[in-house]
Amino acid sequence: MLFHGNSLDDRTSKSMFRIVQFKIPRDQMDHLIEHSPDGTRRFWDEAGEMALRDGFYLSPPMSTTSKQFFVAEQYLRSLVGDPPHLIEDITADYKLLRTRAPQNYDYGYVLEIGKMQGEFGEERLVAMPKKSVAYQSGRYSSGMYTPIDCS
Repeated sequence: MLFHGNSLDDRTSKSMFRIVQFKIPRDQMDHLIEHSPDGTRRFWDEAGEMALRDGFYLSPPMSTTSKQFFVAEQYLRSLVGDPPHLIEDITADYKLLRTRAPQNYDYGYVLEIGKMQGEFGEERLVAMPKKSVAYQSGRYSSGMYTPIDCS
């Protein structure tokens, strides 16, 4: 990813940075479980704990640049073919931040996008729900790791 000053290059953030979740109708998932139990289990193991809401199985949010997404998407592809209609883009609900805070400062909703060497040590690019930015930023700041907004 390209950095310019304290923020991601706008073209890069719009083309590469995506937070998604798998969203599979319950009846389709029931069919997969019945007819392809091994493949469905492998997909489920990689995608993370699926929650049933409003007739859909939803995976935890993940970055499209993560290994988790690539592996889970391949398992899903082996089950249903081309799966874009089963992937929901939730990027608009997330903020992208840069921090030097260690990973143990992250709450469970923080997604690590990547790491890089900064002028003062390792820096991390993280995404989190917009509604949690103030709270998580306070956590980072408590350790003198004030984050930088990169959205």
